[in-house]
Amino acid sequence: MTVVIKKDGSRENFKRDKIVKSIGNAAKRVTIDNKKAKEIAERVARDVEDNFRDRDEVRSRDIRDRVLKALEREEKKVAKEFRSFSKD
Repeated sequence: MTVVIKKDGSRENFKRDKIVKSIGNAAKRVTIDNKKAKEIAERVARDVEDNFRDRDEVRSRDIRDRVLKALEREEKKVAKEFRSFSKD
């Protein structure tokens, strides 16, 4: 299981559902259809999981960057909204 190192230095196990929920919230704000939002969120979460699967630890910022990169490919409006409320 990959451990996420958060901005404050704390650690927690990687939780795929946090990615899906965050993307879903961003999609709601730009009025993307719920079904399409869920599909995008699932694809992006899978992409992130695949990318960091072999690492013991990963910084939350690296996950955020990977989510944004994948969202840019999937749906630029959602990427822009995700960027606007992410904790940086």
